[in-house]
Amino acid sequence: MDGAAAAGGSREPAANGSKPEEQQFDPSRMIGIVKRKASIKDLATAYHAECIASCKELLQLQRKWEEY
Repeated sequence: MDGAAAAGGSREPAANGSKPEEQQFDPSRMIGIVKRKASIKDLATAYHAECIASCKELLQLQRKWEEY
């Protein structure tokens, strides 16, 4: 559960029919989002490189197997 939902910041109307309070823009949250996005992108790049290396290794093993 994310922090906004836990703090009652869901965008659904309240049970009494009143509109939810509008959240103020917080630049520090945006900075955190950008940093997390960059971290995820770095992790995806590393994971992709590891997958490619494993595929190359499997291909080499398959070729050796077919030689015999």
